[in-house]
Amino acid sequence: MNRRNFIKKSSFAACACVGVSALGLLQSCEDNTAYEQNTDNDGDNDIQLSVDISQDPHRNLEVVGGTSVLGPNEIDSKGLLLVRTSEDNFKVLSRRCTHSSYSVNGFNSQGVALCSSGHGGGFNANGNVVSGPPSASLSSYSSSFSNNILIISK
Repeated sequence: MNRRNFIKKSSFAACACVGVSALGLLQSCEDNTAYEQNTDNDGDNDIQLSVDISQDPHRNLEVVGGTSVLGPNEIDSKGLLLVRTSEDNFKVLSRRCTHSSYSVNGFNSQGVALCSSGHGGGFNANGNVVSGPPSASLSSYSSSFSNNILIISK
């Protein structure tokens, strides 16, 4: 093979590799239009999860404004963000980012839960988007509270 053919074939192969990689990156940055279909909502509303807020690691929930995080569980495979909004009420949010279903980290010192994708998506304690690329709020779950036990229902 002469030099010209070698360069031509090598360039073609390199362009093909770059093109495939770029396509993958572009797809990972688009909003997940199928998000509603990926939220683990299979119509089973009988699932409940109990959290004792007087026990570690959920003691932050003993005060209004406190937050905690649950890992993957039977209610949500990405986990849950817990926020105490008043003496008797809690906000329970999915950790499934509305941007391509990445996992959302716990709330930082500014009260923002950042998407683990590294693209800068963030959500406030109400689950609303505070920084893009996500365009939809986090899903939420119902809960009840009595005697230091938070019951989360799907």
